[in-house]
Amino acid sequence: MSTRAAARRASAPLGVAAVIAVSWLALLGARPLFNPDEGRYAEIPREMLASGDWLVPHLNNLVYIEKPPLQYWATAISFELFGVNVWAARFYTGLCALLTVLAIAVLARRLWGVGAAWRAAIMLASTLAMIVIGQQLTLDMSLTLFLTLTLAAFCVAQDAATPAARRRQFMWLAWASAAGAFLTKGLVALVLPALTLSAYSLLYRRWRPWNRLSLVTGVALFALLTVPWCYLMQRHVPQFFDFFFIREHFQRFLTRIEDRYEPVWFFIPVLAAGCLPWILPAARALGGAWRSVNAQADFEPRAFLWVWVVVVFVFFSISDSKLIPYILPLFPALALLMASAPADTLRRDLARTSTGLIAAGVIFMAAAAILPQLLHNPARAPYFGQLRLPLLAMGLVAAGGGWIARGRRDSAAVIGITAYLVFVILVVGARAVGPLYSGASLAAQISHTITPGTRLYAVRTYDQTLPFYLARTMTLVDSRGELDFGLGLEPDKGIPTLPAFATRWMADPEALAVMEPDTYALLRARGLPMVVRASDPNRLIVSRR
Repeated sequence: MSTRAAARRASAPLGVAAVIAVSWLALLGARPLFNPDEGRYAEIPREMLASGDWLVPHLNNLVYIEKPPLQYWATAISFELFGVNVWAARFYTGLCALLTVLAIAVLARRLWGVGAAWRAAIMLASTLAMIVIGQQLTLDMSLTLFLTLTLAAFCVAQDAATPAARRRQFMWLAWASAAGAFLTKGLVALVLPALTLSAYSLLYRRWRPWNRLSLVTGVALFALLTVPWCYLMQRHVPQFFDFFFIREHFQRFLTRIEDRYEPVWFFIPVLAAGCLPWILPAARALGGAWRSVNAQADFEPRAFLWVWVVVVFVFFSISDSKLIPYILPLFPALALLMASAPADTLRRDLARTSTGLIAAGVIFMAAAAILPQLLHNPARAPYFGQLRLPLLAMGLVAAGGGWIARGRRDSAAVIGITAYLVFVILVVGARAVGPLYSGASLAAQISHTITPGTRLYAVRTYDQTLPFYLARTMTLVDSRGELDFGLGLEPDKGIPTLPAFATRWMADPEALAVMEPDTYALLRARGLPMVVRASDPNRLIVSRR
């Protein structure tokens, strides 16, 4: 091979990485914000920026302290730099996803070489869970970045090849990253690493890592980064400690207070789907990586990563509060396990994966053909019907990529690029169902009629995306939900009953109200004057005249 050809081959992965990174960021504004999480986590920083209060988070002009503020701060800064828009709202989480891929690539290169680094990066970047959640505005991607940095820094600190002085620095990085995770989502930042280290030590009888934690200086660094916000919050909101630590951590985990109960096996299909298209190498890694133990080593990274995956999975499985994104922090470690598998084993799994891509392509194309027969709801069918073309494109790309990958030495790269393209089509295609899950179209119909004096009511419903798109907060009527804590502090900001709303409605001629069709019919039957000004499949916006 000539020098020029070798250089081109060496630079090809960098080119692919650059294309993925640029396209990843470019896609962040490809669809509207979806309810409920994306609307909530865009609106809180919008209000933070508008009010100038960067300490106490507010949602719909009500105190909202369910989660710490780090992501709110980052998104507010993004709004300041790029304007208040959907792309800027998702920029921080999209960047967190890319940095998570970079972090595991760096760790894989340190532990197993350049080949493992590229495999880990392409496997993680093309995993369904990472693409879908990395393109959404939730806290889970930010939490995953900081937990991955904690995990990576810890593994390097425990590596026998790391000098003693550098070990201390990497442990400080691990503690600082854990502080970032705490300021994103709370105590889970300490619980997951502590449980993993404890389980690893008990399972493999390896106690040396406990002597390398830089415990005194690490705890001091963690406290320096996290305690000031907690202290200031307690001073400004005296109920903070009980609500944030007791209710939002212990009661949420141990009880069904959030009405998010799912059976203990809930995350099994979530994990299987989230691993796509790498389900075969993932299953093999989960089934065998625990045996990767060198009896002479003080620390075995593959075994530790395996324990991390299991601990994250089991921890959230036994919780009484479950949502699909909760297990996202295990996927970076799982990608490392897959990428570091023996070459012959991985080659066989990739060959089967390429065949699976062809089969998936056929399924997608068949789904596109029969989709109209599956849509029975006349209100939703026109929106879901628009998914036929994306499904067809996904099928063609999957089948073509699977065929090209068969027998190639670089099959991991071909499979990864194919899966990335398939899932990108899925993300972009989700625009079609936007009106079903977002208030963007509803806001567009009414925004030009709203004046500074217009009061907005949300009657028996609360669309999380509408305040963001309208850049206005709303008065809740006969509705509390997750804003119950804030309404408890400031009850005058809500209207508790429909009769009280009727009185206010008749006295406020410039008002607009958001409600569902059933509520509209009920109020009309009671003689309340209302004219529909805007509508989507889920809600109406009405005025008095």
